[in-house]
Amino acid sequence: MKKKHSKAQIDYLAAKEHFLQISAQADKRVNALREEGKEVGQAEMEEIIERVGLHRAFNELTHAENVLINWTQTAIKSEPEFIQNRSTFEALYERVKTDVEARGAILNLAMRLNLELA
Repeated sequence: MKKKHSKAQIDYLAAKEHFLQISAQADKRVNALREEGKEVGQAEMEEIIERVGLHRAFNELTHAENVLINWTQTAIKSEPEFIQNRSTFEALYERVKTDVEARGAILNLAMRLNLELA
């Protein structure tokens, strides 16, 4: 049976893919400058980042992550594992804004969910 994704999951996957593509474009431009023998300093990096839209792509990815994290809080409320370990999950959600590992754990959990919630 094929996994169904929620809108939040689909949007996150799209934002992540877009960010990775933009990041790869930035890397290519940096490498091209280096191959030309040019030094890549802060000014050059800022220009590359601006041209490829890396900040915008990062902000879109962060927004999609936040929406996905919020979706999971609703999606798992009736799951038996959540109910049994409520305090552990709630502590994890509290750390999501300040702890990269906690954020990653929630995003990993979110992408493994296969619920009929949208």
